[in-house]
Amino acid sequence: MPDIERGPATAGPEGQHRPPLDGPRERRRRQTREEILDAALDVVTEQGVAALNLSEVARRVGLRQPSLYQYFDSRLAVYDALFERGMAQHLDLVRSAIAANPPGLAALRAIAVGTVRYSVEHPAFAQLMFFPAIPGFEPSGQAYQPSLEVQKLTTAAVAAAVQRSELHPAAATEQGLALFIALAAGIASLQLGNDRHSGFDEGRYSPLVEPALDMFAAYFSPNKQPDWRPSNQHQT
Repeated sequence: MPDIERGPATAGPEGQHRPPLDGPRERRRRQTREEILDAALDVVTEQGVAALNLSEVARRVGLRQPSLYQYFDSRLAVYDALFERGMAQHLDLVRSAIAANPPGLAALRAIAVGTVRYSVEHPAFAQLMFFPAIPGFEPSGQAYQPSLEVQKLTTAAVAAAVQRSELHPAAATEQGLALFIALAAGIASLQLGNDRHSGFDEGRYSPLVEPALDMFAAYFSPNKQPDWRPSNQHQT
């Protein structure tokens, strides 16, 4: 599922993406960066995504805070790298959902269910990736790239459902795709906001993704007239 209507900044935080090198020093540097990100993820999971404290992150990895800036030049650079890590995981999830299911509606359902489950199981990543939780943060182009691939795969899954006569062609319009995103995002948001400590299967809202998808499929029933389009007008 695409990132929830968020886009990359024209220029991301500087200093967080460096060319890959192969020497021992460079390998150690990459390892330390990953350890910093692991610690940062622990901090935001425990204290909230907006509560990233670089002093605490440095302490957890055994660095002085000034030394941490050799690896990330700002707090926003850490957020950017976490965003990229989370989006890469989400892309892997979407690819797996598509590979494990028949094309079309089954794959689309697996994408939505997998995205909500991921959000429930990784709330810090979900808040960073799908909701505007950090004032002033916009992902860099590199960090946002996996989300663009998710958008392409999701759009292709909807198109396949239309081609297989499982959904009406209107589902493949911008409005149809937006409704699909809103469906999954809304359920994830309600679950994280009101029942965060429950698992996906036990949650108050997360299990509703399945019936919500049934409603989506019914709304975009292929049995409607070919020229039917969703209406923004209130019907009386």
